[in-house]
Amino acid sequence: MEAMERDVAPQELIEARMEAIVNLGNFEAVFLFTDEGLPLAKATRQDASDEDRLAEMSLTFQNVKNLATSLGGIERLKEVFIEGENHRKVVFRFFHALGNDLVLAAIIPPKRAYRKVTNDLQRLILSLKF
Repeated sequence: MEAMERDVAPQELIEARMEAIVNLGNFEAVFLFTDEGLPLAKATRQDASDEDRLAEMSLTFQNVKNLATSLGGIERLKEVFIEGENHRKVVFRFFHALGNDLVLAAIIPPKRAYRKVTNDLQRLILSLKF
């Protein structure tokens, strides 16, 4: 499998893993954005939330990240987690990979664990090189 992964573009590998996660029902949608809100990869169900809104939220959380650093002394904010009364979650994960500061945004349905799946996806992204 490792030899096959070398022949595939990073975006294709990321989107293939994202599609698998969505198809298994772990996430309703998952997106990878630059810290400027530019889309790099995505996988969604047909009825999933709007990519533009998630990009806007990721930009908003970049500002929150900067405030947390300056006001709260929090170094390198890693994640913002939002959960509604209906138990749906939206998670934003911040990290540096592929030469960029990235935001992984995921919409998680009720009663689904997300942390291991998100960690595995982040590790895949971190392992890729151009």
